[in-house]
Amino acid sequence: MASNASKTVNDQKVRGMTPDCSPLVESLPGRGTGALVFKRVNDGSPVCYYRYHLAGKQVLIKLGVYRRTAREVGFTLSELRDQAAALAQIAKAHGDVKAYLAKQEADAEASRIENERAVDAERLKAEEEARERQHLAEIEASRGTFGELFLDYIESLREKATAGVVKELERLYQTNMVAPHPSIMAMKARDIRPDHILAILNPIWDRGAKIQARRMRSYLSAAFSHGLRAENSVGRSSAKSYNLESNPATVIAVEQASVPVTRALSDAELSKFWGTLETTEGVGPVMALLFKFVIATGGQRIFNICQTTWDDYDLEARTVSLIHRKGRGGQTMSRPHLVPLTERALAILERVKEINGCHPWPWTTTGKQHIVVSSPTHAVAKWLKSEHAVIDGKQTPSFSPRDLRRTCTQLMQRYGISDQLSDLLQAHGQTGVANKHYRNNPEAALPEKQRAIGLFEHALAKVLGKKTAKVVLLSKRRT
Repeated sequence: MASNASKTVNDQKVRGMTPDCSPLVESLPGRGTGALVFKRVNDGSPVCYYRYHLAGKQVLIKLGVYRRTAREVGFTLSELRDQAAALAQIAKAHGDVKAYLAKQEADAEASRIENERAVDAERLKAEEEARERQHLAEIEASRGTFGELFLDYIESLREKATAGVVKELERLYQTNMVAPHPSIMAMKARDIRPDHILAILNPIWDRGAKIQARRMRSYLSAAFSHGLRAENSVGRSSAKSYNLESNPATVIAVEQASVPVTRALSDAELSKFWGTLETTEGVGPVMALLFKFVIATGGQRIFNICQTTWDDYDLEARTVSLIHRKGRGGQTMSRPHLVPLTERALAILERVKEINGCHPWPWTTTGKQHIVVSSPTHAVAKWLKSEHAVIDGKQTPSFSPRDLRRTCTQLMQRYGISDQLSDLLQAHGQTGVANKHYRNNPEAALPEKQRAIGLFEHALAKVLGKKTAKVVLLSKRRT
């Protein structure tokens, strides 16, 4: 067996240990610091322990396997001495090394668990924040843009408003909003401010379309009002939300346009307008004939005429059936209005039929839809800019297509046609309980309307300086 008389261990002694030989012991420097103990209990490598005394008893702490060759796993003698010296310092400071190491291990395990919990908590927090961000992103994506809000508003009117109103709003959306202001239309509706509304309205006002600017402001305000209540509406078709808090259009004031409400064409102006409109540059034949037809029928509402189809005309009975509507929606307050046609009006229709007889609408310039409400206004503007608008060296004052209706009314007044006949012919003031529930047969009023249109035709012929057109009395209706 190996001897350890010198109390110093070296590599030769450790390598020379045989199975079950006596342990090799090397005391650490200093009193009470403990010792290194090497044991070999089998054919394996010697195992090194740190030995110290606690309460009169020996305590061994395994340091590890001695590494005899470079290829073996374990520790060198120098490394084992360093480990023992470190434990000796613990013994000196704390006494019970095992208890200290156990506490350190427990503290380390607790710290590891705490760190794992902190990492898990941080991960869960990050995942929750990511889910929240995703949720907010989905909410943000679902929030409608300004453009989607206006389209949603238009869609809400389809069952309440006329097709013409819906089509006009769609046109205004494209011409006044999408085309000139794509970036504003792409903004979230909740981010729209009054200055964005002004950016839309100012160009309309600046080009002289002051009435349209005022109407456009009303439409924009109505769209935001719709958005404010739409998210809480049962049966709403759109899945978009807008999260609106205010209506930015309500604070915008559009100056009242100085449109004369008493404007009516003089006889000279009416005669000149009638006689030169078809030769005015930029005014097509159908548009010119539309104005003449409106005048020839006693000043019917021009857009009601525009909306008619060929099916609304009974050329055999010489009548046209118009639908008059009141209010912005108009669908629930519509009433039929049967207008008798003079030879003058029928002659105009014959000319229109040569141009548009193949289309559903007489009054169309595209064949795809009837003339829109703004087109007659543009045609009048072109006539006013032409040389024809100068009469006796003076420029004809501005007027609108709607002023033709007032012109016809005043023409009837001047020629002694009673207000009752005039109102009946123009379907003016024909509302109320009696008209709704009792005088509600359009054909019953035809004889009086024929008398009115006959008297009006006589007055119109004098203004135009032409022979009076014949009024054909109703003889029969198509079945």
